[in-house]
Amino acid sequence: MTSRAVSFWLNPQELSFQSGQDLPNLADVVVIGGGITGISTAYWLSRLGLHSVVLERGELSCGATGRNGGHFVFGTNQSFKDSVAAHGVANTLALWNFTRQSAELLKDLTEQHNIDCDLRFNRLAYLAMTPEQAQSLQESCELMMSHGLAIKYWGKQEVERNTQCSSFSAAAVEPHHAQLWPAKLVVGLAKAAQQQQAHIQTQIEVQAVTRQAKEFRITTNQGEIQAKAVVYATNALTYHLLPVLKGVIVPVRGQVVATAPTSQLFDFDWCLSNDTGYAIQRQDGRIIFGGMRWKSPTKEIGLEDDSTLEPLVGEGLKAFLRDTFSSLKEVAIEYEWTGIMGFTADENPLIGELPGRPGEYISAGYTGHGMPVAIAAGKAVAEQIAGSAQTPIPKPFWPERFLLG
Repeated sequence: MTSRAVSFWLNPQELSFQSGQDLPNLADVVVIGGGITGISTAYWLSRLGLHSVVLERGELSCGATGRNGGHFVFGTNQSFKDSVAAHGVANTLALWNFTRQSAELLKDLTEQHNIDCDLRFNRLAYLAMTPEQAQSLQESCELMMSHGLAIKYWGKQEVERNTQCSSFSAAAVEPHHAQLWPAKLVVGLAKAAQQQQAHIQTQIEVQAVTRQAKEFRITTNQGEIQAKAVVYATNALTYHLLPVLKGVIVPVRGQVVATAPTSQLFDFDWCLSNDTGYAIQRQDGRIIFGGMRWKSPTKEIGLEDDSTLEPLVGEGLKAFLRDTFSSLKEVAIEYEWTGIMGFTADENPLIGELPGRPGEYISAGYTGHGMPVAIAAGKAVAEQIAGSAQTPIPKPFWPERFLLG
C-alpha cells in the first residue's frame, strides 16, 4: 500500500489558519479539532459571546470532514426499523428532527455568510441488490410512512428506469438529502467564526488536558492554555486524549474515488442498502463513490493512517462502477483517498458533557454520518457550555450510555 491518498475536497484548498502568531494564554473554551464539529462549535460559542480557541494538529478539515463522500444524509444511521427497535419511536423521530434542524442551520449559515460550498438539496435512493434487501427496504418504508415520514418505494421496473441499470431489485427514496463540498463549508464557517472573535490555529498538537480545580490546562507542542471548558471534537482519535473512550469510539478507514466529469446519470444521490457503497454525482458530472471496506481482510477496522490506499478496496470501488453502469466502463478515476471515521457499537455519536467530568464536552463517534449531525451538535454543545440550552440533544446521543454503569 504505497499509493498516496489525495482527497478531491482538499486539493487545492487554503486550509492553514492562524488567528495570531502566538497561542493565547487564556480562553473560555478550548475546542480540540478543526473539522466541521470543532469549527461549528467555535462558531456557536462565539455567537454566544464566549472566547473560544480551536486547536487543530494538521490543517482545517484535514481529517474525516475533508475526506468523506460529500453527503448530507437526513435521519438515523441505522435503518428506521432498526432504530425504532433499539430506541423506540419517539427517540428515533428525535434523531430525524436533529438532522433536519442541522440541515436548516446549514442552509441559513451558507446564505448568511455567503459560503460557496456547492450545497445542493436533492433526493437519496437506498438501492437493494437482492430480494431480501428489497423486502427489508419495503418494511422500513412502510414503518416510516406510518409515522408520517416522506418516503417512496421503487419496485424493480421503477428503479431500473431511474438508474438505467438492471442490477437493482428495489429502492427506498428519501426526498430530503444534500450534497456539498465539505472543506469549503469548514473554511467559510471558520472565517465567519474568526470575524466573531473565535481564535483558530492549525499545526497545534494537543498533548494533554489536565484538570486544575474548576479549570483546565491544555498542553500543546507550542505552549499551554488555561480554559474554563474543553470540547473534544476529534472523532475517531478521541481516545488518544481520553483513554476511557478506547474501544468506545473505534477508528475505521473509509476509501473514496472520484471520476472524471461524465454525463449526468442520476438526479439523486444513492447508497447501497447493505451499507457497502455510497455515491453522489456532482453538478460538474463527477461521481464521488466510497465504501467497499468488506473487500479488505481487516474490514479497515482499527486503522488510523489516511495517507495510503488499500488496493483491494480501491479495485472493488472501480469494479462496481465499471460492472454496474454500462456508461462508466471506460470512465477515468482522477482521485482516490482514504479517511478515518469513528464508529460506535450502536452507530450513534457521543454528544454533550462527559458524565463525572464537569467542563469536558464531546461530539464524536459519528459512524460515518458526521456531516448531517455536526452543525446542530456544535450549537447544542455551545449552548450547554453557555448555560442557554435551546437545542435538545436526543437521548441516543448522550455519552452516559457508554460511560456510566
